[in-house]
Amino acid sequence: MKKNYFVILALSSLSLVAFGQGYTLKQCVDYANTYNGNLKNAATDIRIAQQKINEQKGTMLPQIDASGSYVNNLLLATTLLPGEIIGKPGTEVPVTFGTKHNVQAGVTLNQKIFDPTFGIALKAVKVSKDQAEQLRRKTEEQTAYSISGTFYQTLVIGKQINTLHATSEASQKLLASTELKFNNGMAKKVDVDKIRVSYNNIHSQLQQSELSYLQSLNNLKYQMGMPVDSTLVLSSNAIETDLTVFQAPVDSFQIENRVDYLLQKINLSGYELDKKRNQSGYLPTLSLNANYGVSAMRNQFDFTKSGGQWYPSSGIGVTLKIPIFDGLQRQARVSQSKMNIEKSKESIHQTEQSIRVDLSNYEIQYRNAIDNIHNEKDNLDLAESVYKNVQNQYQQGACSTLDVVQAESSYTESQNNFYNKLLTLYVARINLEQTKGTLINYINKQK
Repeated sequence: MKKNYFVILALSSLSLVAFGQGYTLKQCVDYANTYNGNLKNAATDIRIAQQKINEQKGTMLPQIDASGSYVNNLLLATTLLPGEIIGKPGTEVPVTFGTKHNVQAGVTLNQKIFDPTFGIALKAVKVSKDQAEQLRRKTEEQTAYSISGTFYQTLVIGKQINTLHATSEASQKLLASTELKFNNGMAKKVDVDKIRVSYNNIHSQLQQSELSYLQSLNNLKYQMGMPVDSTLVLSSNAIETDLTVFQAPVDSFQIENRVDYLLQKINLSGYELDKKRNQSGYLPTLSLNANYGVSAMRNQFDFTKSGGQWYPSSGIGVTLKIPIFDGLQRQARVSQSKMNIEKSKESIHQTEQSIRVDLSNYEIQYRNAIDNIHNEKDNLDLAESVYKNVQNQYQQGACSTLDVVQAESSYTESQNNFYNKLLTLYVARINLEQTKGTLINYINKQK
């Protein structure tokens, strides 16, 4: 019941959809750039990639570790020594070595001097950051695309509601006039019924449009990252009423504007670096290591007392590692990298061809949408003129009720066709701009 009450209350406020100094398409997209959850996660991925770069840089810095250990020898190990040491040849003497409590502590340092894989690995993680940045851009474009489609859909439905509201009011006045004529014996009951049926159809269509408007507006809020219970008013200037502004697209396409293409190029760079990393595995590595430690042995746990003996130890050295034979594993990894590079190059070629096919198709759709919207506007103007003339003639008794109903039905159908084609036009333009990789620039130029 609460949901029904909310719907009734919302519909009651939609008798005329309010447009004004509200959100433009650009403002909706800017809002989403701050509050949309997917974009927040994409920005976090970039920060994670930066930390991976810092992590890789840290592998060439000194690695210092401290360690400590304590052992309580509950039972000391016993060793048998020959009896000759105590003048009892032919016998064995059990001797216990060690102390009950042993403590050791130390610090070790390891420093890479030469590692051929370091520079390649650093470039690889930087490529990962480039990939994260492009994925963030892709998410931004996908979000902007979804917002654009829903934004224009909501506006078109709102315009349709206002037009249907005006038509409904005119139909209601005509119904009241016909009922008055019927009461005065100047019209038939069937005339009243016909006009009432037409009025009910328009009113039902108006209610359905109002519901669609609420749903579309909620979808837009969700895509923006706006709470669904927030108030959102859209700008009335976002829909062009002057159809001459829609022109055939100018060919200014650059394949580098497409994020999908750039991501494929980045993947290729990653495979090439992987190949170099595997090849560098044939080279030797050199590192420096040093250690310092102290140890103490006690029969009583008195390490905290002063005066006890501690025995230091230290050392320094270098480690050279020369790979000789690994069972041809590295050769297999290099071969895999080469094949991945071949696959990546082929994917880039396929992506480029797919983008060009999409561009050609969307250019055709946009040109077709421009032609259709002009035709539908002419039809709408003609249907509106016929509808008004028939209404006037009916008031003067020069035409029948059937003529009025047919004219009204044709006018309503022309309205629906016009707004459907108008939405198709905007969607076609959005698809074209997205295919060209210029959707964000297009949005930034909108009112």
